[in-house]
Amino acid sequence: MKVKFHRWFQWFAVPFVALGFHIYFGYKVIGRENIPAGGCVVCPNHIQLSDPPFAAVALSHRTPLRLMAKKELFQKNKIFTWLIAALGAFPVDREGADITAIKTALGCVRAGQKLIIFPQGTRGAAEGETKKGAAMLAVKTRAPILPMYITENKGFRCKATVVIGKPFQPDPREKDYGVIADDILRRIYALKEQV
Repeated sequence: MKVKFHRWFQWFAVPFVALGFHIYFGYKVIGRENIPAGGCVVCPNHIQLSDPPFAAVALSHRTPLRLMAKKELFQKNKIFTWLIAALGAFPVDREGADITAIKTALGCVRAGQKLIIFPQGTRGAAEGETKKGAAMLAVKTRAPILPMYITENKGFRCKATVVIGKPFQPDPREKDYGVIADDILRRIYALKEQV
């Protein structure tokens, strides 16, 4: 099944998800003024299944959002696949170098979209464990990185909070993506103090 992004559907759906989150979680966003214009690489922490939609509603529906998601999510059923693709997700094979996913990600950022990618790679990864994908994409596109912290252990009326940090540009002279990835994660968890 071919997956396709529908910007109109995303524009319509994200405010409804935000409303649901307000009612159920009592959530708030800190730092929306830090969202830069144009394309950027958005890097949230990832602990729970709800983190991707939390990142999306924090950025709001006013700008095109894309999300790099594990390919297994696109193998569940046709309706779910259509839904997440229409909302902006595209698959990535985490086991190897997925050239198609990398090209899609680079194209999204260069087209001025906000690309959500989790530096930890998967939910439940250790706080100090990082992947290099976000760092590589930011360096290759010369786009800013936007760190984002999402509160953990979310539940009913928990006052869940999303903190959006200040965007930063990685040093283009730094050739070790691992160093940049570690810096991204450090900046993400530094935002925890604002909750």
